[in-house]
Amino acid sequence: MVLPKIVTGIIQGIVAFLYPAYKSFKAIKTEEKDDDTELLVYWTVAGLFSFFEFWADLIVSWFPFYYELKIVFFIWLQNPWFNGAQFLWKTFIRPFLDSKEAQIDKGINKAKEQGTKYGKKAMNEAKKIKSRTKKIN
Repeated sequence: MVLPKIVTGIIQGIVAFLYPAYKSFKAIKTEEKDDDTELLVYWTVAGLFSFFEFWADLIVSWFPFYYELKIVFFIWLQNPWFNGAQFLWKTFIRPFLDSKEAQIDKGINKAKEQGTKYGKKAMNEAKKIKSRTKKIN
């Protein structure tokens, strides 16, 4: 049975975000580092999935049971019995990021520089506009 999208959306929000957020809250309060690392891996995998799923959604969302399968996927990621997030992290994501780390860092730094440059320009323009409007009043 295909559930209405609003129902799967609510369930997915709880399973993929609300429950892991609460687990993160609990982990932050402990002195242990293992639970923090486990949750950082989950959030990294979930974040990458959400980013790519945003772009792929137009193509794959019409498949039957797509939204139900997303819920199952997020359960698989977090369930300690399956350790899906750890599996994807160790098998695919970490090796890829390790091999591209220098390029990614270079791109991030360039984006920061450009953002700072254009942000300063925007602030200067805003100050000019503000001073012009003060003169008019």
